[in-house]
Amino acid sequence: MAQDPDHSDGERGGLSQFRKNRFFSGKLMTPRDMKADQEYHADRLHTLARFVVGSGIVHGLEVRSISESDDGLEVTIEPGLALDGRGRPIIVEQVTTKSLPRPSADEISLSIQYDEVSLETVPVPNTDDAIDEESTSNRIVEVFELAYQEAMGDGREQPPGVEIPTVETDTNAETVRKRLLEGYHDQHRSSAPFDADTAVFLGSFERTPDGVWAAADDPAPREFVYDHELLFETIINHVTDTDNPHRTPVEREPPDIPDDIGAITDRLDALETELGGLKQDQTALTRYIMRKTLKDRARFFDELADQLEQQTSEGSRLAREIAATASVDGERIYENEEAYRRHVQQVLEHLIALGDDLESATTEASLERYLKSVSELQAALEDDEPILELAEAQDRVCEAADSLEVLVNIVPDE
Repeated sequence: MAQDPDHSDGERGGLSQFRKNRFFSGKLMTPRDMKADQEYHADRLHTLARFVVGSGIVHGLEVRSISESDDGLEVTIEPGLALDGRGRPIIVEQVTTKSLPRPSADEISLSIQYDEVSLETVPVPNTDDAIDEESTSNRIVEVFELAYQEAMGDGREQPPGVEIPTVETDTNAETVRKRLLEGYHDQHRSSAPFDADTAVFLGSFERTPDGVWAAADDPAPREFVYDHELLFETIINHVTDTDNPHRTPVEREPPDIPDDIGAITDRLDALETELGGLKQDQTALTRYIMRKTLKDRARFFDELADQLEQQTSEGSRLAREIAATASVDGERIYENEEAYRRHVQQVLEHLIALGDDLESATTEASLERYLKSVSELQAALEDDEPILELAEAQDRVCEAADSLEVLVNIVPDE
């Protein structure tokens, strides 16, 4: 029987009008009639699924592993459900391993496709020699096949964009709803449907240098179906969140601002007084730290001079000179940051000279600590570090001098 010219078979993935069987008393039911009845229900279901629900993964279908074998690839996937580009359900009922040919590239995109398999071969009765085949299948099972492309990405169409209409403050919700639907329909539902891709993308994979297949570092996103429960819960959460439904960052409330100029002036005066107090505290703290470093240097290097008297007279002299400089100049140095910086620069030469003289009088490890601290002090001066960091560097020199381990029972240098 020829097909009506006004009807499409829908084989290219477009739309076709549904045909259903018409039953009447005395009708002779043939295989063609029963097949038409099956196709009617399947086509309606697939069309609704395609244009209302969408295509993609509904549940499961994670790729558990990909391994290489003698024949190619062994791919294992988890159970799950997907809808392909024509709205047909693809079901994997249990953990399943499929074999694929070995790819020549190191990157593949894996997908799953709808397929059918015939089962239960039965004999066909000979009806006046009208049947050519002696047997045929009694059942058809909807199964799936795995496939891959030797490239990254899934090649899917970009999801349609939704333009939010501009509304006035007095626009009611029904008007917004109509404008939103009209705009979406004009942009995405006016033209003929595209030829849908029947494959469902499962993921991108790449072969590592050691020959193991793993998920790509930057994989293309898998396509999922938005089920009604997801959308419904999203809407409910939005509607019931009366505090901040759009998760808009909320700034802290500004402090109370006085209305009159007099109060503002009083507030500014109070802030200036507070700032002045903080500056005085900072100055006092800085002076205290500078003075402390000078006193510590005098004490530590005096003690070092006593220890070095029997080993190196020159080293003992340098240590006492460093200590004496801190004691004599201390009263005026710590009053001024620039004077303190110049003083440390002058003492640095003595510290370096002392380090050269200590090589035969102290242990190697303790001398290394001392030389390192002197080098850090020199770097702080050259980099013009803040005065507190410079004082901290000088403190480390004092600690290193205090921890110098002077050798005993050695012949002093003449």
